[in-house]
Amino acid sequence: MRLLTRNQNDLVNRIKVLLVDFLAFGEFNKFSVQNISLIKDLLIQLDDLFLIVIVGEYNSGKSAFINALLGKSILETGVTPTTANISILRYGSEQKVTNLAPGQVLIEIPNPILEDISLVDTPGTNAILREHEALTTDFIPRSDLILFITSVDRPFTESERQFLELIQDWGKKVVVLINKTDIIDSEKDLSEIIGYVASNTKNLLGTEAPIFTLSAKNALKRKLEDKSTEPDFQNLEDYIYKTLNPASQLALKLANPLGVLNKLIGELIESTNEKINLISNDVQLLSDLENQIALFREDMLRSFKFHYAEIDNSLLEFEKRGLNFFENTFRIARIMDLINKERVQSEYNTRVVKGLSIEIDNKVSGLIDWVVEEDLKQWQAITHKIDQRIQKYQDRVFDDPETRQIRFERFKIIEVVKRESHRIVERFDKDDEAKKIAEDAQMAVATSAAIEVGALGLGTLITVLATTAAADLTGILLAGLTAVLGFFIIPAKKKQAKALFSRKFSDLRDQLSNSLMSEFVKQVDVIIERINSTIQPYSRFVRSEQIALNKNIDTLNSYSDKVFILKEEIKKI
Repeated sequence: MRLLTRNQNDLVNRIKVLLVDFLAFGEFNKFSVQNISLIKDLLIQLDDLFLIVIVGEYNSGKSAFINALLGKSILETGVTPTTANISILRYGSEQKVTNLAPGQVLIEIPNPILEDISLVDTPGTNAILREHEALTTDFIPRSDLILFITSVDRPFTESERQFLELIQDWGKKVVVLINKTDIIDSEKDLSEIIGYVASNTKNLLGTEAPIFTLSAKNALKRKLEDKSTEPDFQNLEDYIYKTLNPASQLALKLANPLGVLNKLIGELIESTNEKINLISNDVQLLSDLENQIALFREDMLRSFKFHYAEIDNSLLEFEKRGLNFFENTFRIARIMDLINKERVQSEYNTRVVKGLSIEIDNKVSGLIDWVVEEDLKQWQAITHKIDQRIQKYQDRVFDDPETRQIRFERFKIIEVVKRESHRIVERFDKDDEAKKIAEDAQMAVATSAAIEVGALGLGTLITVLATTAAADLTGILLAGLTAVLGFFIIPAKKKQAKALFSRKFSDLRDQLSNSLMSEFVKQVDVIIERINSTIQPYSRFVRSEQIALNKNIDTLNSYSDKVFILKEEIKKI
């Protein structure tokens, strides 16, 4: 590259910094090998000669044009595809050909034209071998200027139109050459061809491209015969050497990597947004699952009160029987019964306790069965949602390889979650689950013991109160005191017994309620923890991908802004 001003050199360095930064970003995000190689080439070519790439269909006269430009028959020409390789023409002290890589040759020529520029001859856009076209399209991004050659006998063919679309995507400077004017006699026909090519080119590129007409065959013949140049060809050479002055060449040279970056960034933003859209659906699914789990917990806690009401009703019936027992037992008419401790105890157990522990135990078992049933329903709901998600997107096709990759990764994880949740549902044993809950918490046993001890304890207190009341009354009668006092002692003892029973019963009721509620909450949380731990790998993957993708979008937008700023500065060169 020629000597640059301080501002120009600063601009070149900033573009290099941007390329290096973008390369690091690409390597970290595992860009394709092709894109990584392309970015590295752009860095190298910033310091290389101005690169002009000649493209067009085979037999359009690409090789003949290069021969005419150089004034010497360097490349083979013909009516059938003759250029099987990409030929890079550079200046050399002597003419020689070097194979650079499969499908690429370097031709060094001691020609002064090549001291400032490099030329690239490519296979035809409609070449018979498909790899020819691939080589050409791979080389396009590395060009600084494209000379697009069409011919008057087949102007602007379908393959040329498709190829120009590829060029347009890279934002390249294009000059159109209409070759073989020697085979047309009418100026009117030539004018119509020029108008046709110009119209189609503008429609594709969105701007008017410079158009030149020429006969490469006649131009070479004239240079070889009398060392002169045909007028049409002279116009083209003047454009290349005069219009494309050093400042213009520098602007194109610097705009080239920015145009490539712009295309890569655009493609990456598009594919990243597609990934974000894919992941956002997973985020929504996870959010739905979280809401469903939260509602499950809320509904379970609310429903527990209704299920516990049955247990509480049994306790209230127990309290009612107890109070009635006191009312019927603590009477003067039953003074002799009150003296018999065993009878009072037996009657209390028969009429009040009446198998309360078994009744409560059965209802607690029913509560456990309900918890297990809701556990199964929740798992079935989770698996259904995951199945719906997989079914909805499993047939979706993603053209971008990186988007396909993230799709495969997330499906691997979600399939594991699916299999695990299905396994749990399919092997769900209600009896076994109920047994685990009962064993883990020992709710039924603890409840039975609490009821039994509480009920029998109250029975013992009642027996003590009863026998004490009887003894007090007997002592009073034997002492010869007024019998009316007896009518105060037994009611007082009855009141005392009722108050003690109610207080102890209230403690028992609170103990059972708190114990069951605490154990119930614990078991619901265990269910939720199992569900969360099953979907956690999926959730972790989705959340991390979402963060990374959003960060990448921000970074890509930042790169896009930097490219725009640099492009605006290039216009001022």
